[in-house]
Amino acid sequence: MDVYNFLVDVGCCNRCILAYCGHRVLKDYECQDVIQTKIQKYISEKDPSSSSEPVGVDTKEEPTGDEQNGLVSSSYANEEDKGTTGHLSKKPKPSNCITCLDLLNEGCTSAHIEKMSEVIKDGDYDAKCFSVVVSLPLTLPLRIHVVWASLLLKFPEFSKEHRSEHITLVKDVWKNVVGPKIESLTKKNFLTGQNIDFCLQVHPTYLYDSEDCKILDKLCSEMFTYRRQHPKKFSKEVYTRSAVDQVLKSFSDEELIKIIPEPPPSKAGLSYEKMFCTHASVYVAGRYNKYSRELPQTPWFVEGERRIESSVQELICHLVTTEIKADSIKFSSSGREDVDVRCLGRGRPFVIELINPHRIHLSEAEMTKLQNEINSSTDEVKVNDLQIVSKSDISNLKEGEEEKTKSYCALCIIPEGHDSQLLDQLKDIKSLTLHQKTPLRVLHRRPLATRNRAIYKLSTSPLDNHFFKLHLTTQAGTYIKEFVHGDLGRTTPNLGSILGQQVDIVALDVEDVELDWPPARNR
Repeated sequence: MDVYNFLVDVGCCNRCILAYCGHRVLKDYECQDVIQTKIQKYISEKDPSSSSEPVGVDTKEEPTGDEQNGLVSSSYANEEDKGTTGHLSKKPKPSNCITCLDLLNEGCTSAHIEKMSEVIKDGDYDAKCFSVVVSLPLTLPLRIHVVWASLLLKFPEFSKEHRSEHITLVKDVWKNVVGPKIESLTKKNFLTGQNIDFCLQVHPTYLYDSEDCKILDKLCSEMFTYRRQHPKKFSKEVYTRSAVDQVLKSFSDEELIKIIPEPPPSKAGLSYEKMFCTHASVYVAGRYNKYSRELPQTPWFVEGERRIESSVQELICHLVTTEIKADSIKFSSSGREDVDVRCLGRGRPFVIELINPHRIHLSEAEMTKLQNEINSSTDEVKVNDLQIVSKSDISNLKEGEEEKTKSYCALCIIPEGHDSQLLDQLKDIKSLTLHQKTPLRVLHRRPLATRNRAIYKLSTSPLDNHFFKLHLTTQAGTYIKEFVHGDLGRTTPNLGSILGQQVDIVALDVEDVELDWPPARNR
């Protein structure tokens, strides 16, 4: 009974007492009768001489009020401390559990469960399953650590096996109690474990959390003074979970209790106003053609001012975001073309990460309809092979970036004119290695470097005495415009140096991005 009385005198609720005993069967925490039985069993096993009477409540009457919430006694708030607390001072019992601040009691009531269920319903997500994630105020690990330290000093023989996982256990107990009840109200399946896509995020707050954490200044004033003096470095957060853990773990129990002999008083319960839903990102992939020479791939701003009204990204993503009801997006592609370059052939592979999507279940027919809507909304862009892919699949977009090949057609001009013999000398070139310094036109946004790039195929089609088409297959990342005009000698060799003539480029098309991803769909 000594350990039990100690935890009662400290001010722990029954669920917390069972957690200190290391009981890991989460289902047993749902029913107060089972909790009492498990505590009684633990006491009997550890102290055979103890009374066999049930502990915690008067079994002659149905528990009411705080007792139903898992508190040890109906006079919990007023009964004088008659036990021996060891390192903890004697004082009136708190009205809230000293350890969990009633997370495992009031936080499990019908009112809070209904509120959490409404948050899920109001979110209007079509996910069929959900999990619950809880982020605890920093005062809870502080409180639990102090109680454990005092408990182990008072009872050295008491098992400390579950001490390191106590916070996790508290979270799991709470989730296991509220989860099934939320399930019955929302008609969504409650799941536990990692990597559940749809989550209810609950962030209970405690009014005196910062005040409680100031106690840690007694342990490590230098650390927290430094964090206060450098707010930008620590995002204005003086106390964080990692900082609190670091300080607590750096002191022995004896050292800790000398400085912090007891947990902070529980002045209030937790507030549950901060609740919201999140869903893991959904990824939509496809290939796009770009037919305009006045359209950037992504929104184009210079010094905060928009240069061109739209972009490939916006023409595609607006309808996708609307359909899937995402909060925001991230657009990625296999390379990018300049604003004045068309993208033809099979198109350029792309993927859209849709952040916090509300609609995730789209059939193949619905994806086809969405693709058709995008294509009918503009004549500047066309989308093919639109489909939902997994996160693991998108690595294909960037893998072997420099090993991919791309095919181009460039309309070129030789101002002084040319004859067939001049262009014929290009036929003998089977492959070419270029040394390209970062082009002047992109030097403001890319680091200065010299990159080696390969041209695998090269051929020409004369149009008249000045103009000709240049067909190339190159290593991805090759600057085609600079290969043609030389970029003031920053690309060597270049077409002008090979022909011995000034050559310039009039227009450029991407004809193929040789990446077989995403998988082709029936068109």
